[in-house]
Amino acid sequence: MSKLGLPHERIQVMIELSGLSGLVGANYDILDKGLLFAFVDKWHVETNSFHLPIEEMTITLDDVSSLLHLPIVCQFYTYSTLDVTEATNLLVEAFRVDREATSTMTRHCKVVMCG
Repeated sequence: MSKLGLPHERIQVMIELSGLSGLVGANYDILDKGLLFAFVDKWHVETNSFHLPIEEMTITLDDVSSLLHLPIVCQFYTYSTLDVTEATNLLVEAFRVDREATSTMTRHCKVVMCG
């Protein structure tokens, strides 16, 4: 995360409210890439678990809490429905993308999702 730079201030507030701000400065440069690739190879998207020779293994929120010392309390995040203009404004502000193209794509996504 540290190599990506600081998140946008609106995102930073959400990170702080979630209790995950300690992860923003996390640095995993010493990670064993061979071990990581071995686990990636055993990951099954359909079951959200690792299929190992000994048995199937799933990572739980309790595992995350224990390993990363993060509090797991209440609902992680709730969101409200945005109209196309609000969604476009957030995308333009957060990602500094073209407003017209973003508005067109957001309207298209809304049509596709709502049928």
